[in-house]
Amino acid sequence: MIVQNLYHANLKIDAEGSVSLESAWELALEEPASGLEQLQAEARGWAGGIGEPFRIPAADGSYEFSETVLVTGIELKPVSLAVCRVIFSGAEFAAGGGEEPALAAAGSVVDVYETDGAHRRTMRFRASASVSPELIPQPGRPLEWEGGAFICESCRSSNSGFSVELEVTAREATLAELGLPQAGTDGDGFETKRAVWFVAASEHDAFLADHPVGGAAAWAGEKFTLVSADSKLVGKIGFEVVLLARKVETRCIAKVRSEKFAGLSRSGAIQREIVWKVRWRVAAEELSAFYGQTGLCPADWTEEEECIITDISPKRLSEMEYELDIEAQHPGNPGLFGRYSAEDRTNLSTRVDVSVDMAEFHVSAEMAGFQKLPDGRFRPILNWNSGSGCPFSADGRLAENMIESTLRCLVITESVYRSGDAARQIADLAAWAAVRVSTAAVAGASGSFLRIGQTCRETFSNSGKLYTRISRSYQKAPGDLQWNPNYWSSH
Repeated sequence: MIVQNLYHANLKIDAEGSVSLESAWELALEEPASGLEQLQAEARGWAGGIGEPFRIPAADGSYEFSETVLVTGIELKPVSLAVCRVIFSGAEFAAGGGEEPALAAAGSVVDVYETDGAHRRTMRFRASASVSPELIPQPGRPLEWEGGAFICESCRSSNSGFSVELEVTAREATLAELGLPQAGTDGDGFETKRAVWFVAASEHDAFLADHPVGGAAAWAGEKFTLVSADSKLVGKIGFEVVLLARKVETRCIAKVRSEKFAGLSRSGAIQREIVWKVRWRVAAEELSAFYGQTGLCPADWTEEEECIITDISPKRLSEMEYELDIEAQHPGNPGLFGRYSAEDRTNLSTRVDVSVDMAEFHVSAEMAGFQKLPDGRFRPILNWNSGSGCPFSADGRLAENMIESTLRCLVITESVYRSGDAARQIADLAAWAAVRVSTAAVAGASGSFLRIGQTCRETFSNSGKLYTRISRSYQKAPGDLQWNPNYWSSH
């Protein structure tokens, strides 16, 4: 069974002037009960009976038993078949084991209604000198008086032999600030303000709606944002709501430099990767100052010159502030520029990208017009036609030194960008593929070219316009040779 305290020491005064404490605990069974009767039996067994010591929450989440306060009432409230809420009432009794309370009314209640609508209630009590402090109303604290919500305004005491006389005055309230806001600082050094309010149960939802987390906290001062609103039950009358606000400022809150071994250069020098990771808290109106900073050097937050900002990731905390994770790298980091150089997509409508490579072309004996004999010698093929059998334009057979030779050829790839999607380029792609050999200049190089392949893919310009990138590869005939269009039309 898991036991959790929901609230403790809510002070109650009934119609007879009896003062008692109320606390609530929530019990969670390891497995759901088969029915409410079993659940209540489990809870009743844990709660004990009337007259037993009152439970007091301990710092470790468990509980201890009071030496002076006894249980005067137990209420069971099932939440589900696995959870039951147990509400205890407790009071302290005079020494000697009698039934006389250690704190009891010593006069009649006096109700005063002010012209502004305020309702104040005053009553005198007599208490033993050793009464538990938890049973004495404290100014500024809420209490339940005959079922209504009140805030204690004063508690005057006077000693009379072995007893103490108290005069308690409280004001009925549905909403009251308990003390003044307390100033402080958080773990990042930002100024904070903390305020505690009593809010009646009927006003709780409206109060939280008026104090949204992330919104402006005008009660704390200019440029404060509410970072949390935590509610804790005050018996059955309402909630104690703790508001925490933080000053919104643009400031660096964390800075970490990391260095790791990245390998050795060809000369054996050690290569290191140096990365700065910085976190900024930024006021919303100043966020634009961080736009367009990637690729530039940080102004003042790295201790190494010429570092390059490579990443800025903003996270919206509220309508008033953002948190930015910024990364900067040392310009000497291995592979930095290869990693962060994105594809250039400027001037696509007029651009022509060119790449050059080398390829090998093997000339077989048959392409040269010869046949290889079993003894390794070559003899001319009868009725061989160079117009259809040779890849190069020739008047007859190729020279014998061309047989089974490997020739190196230049391969040029041109990439152009056409407006629109790939479907609009099909006719152009088909027309190019229908011709295998061309003699037009390619990328400024003249000669006979064999069209060996083309690809296309869609891309977008920097302005967001759709283009199709068409890449076409041409293999230049080796030396002074010319490709034979008749041969390549069927190969």
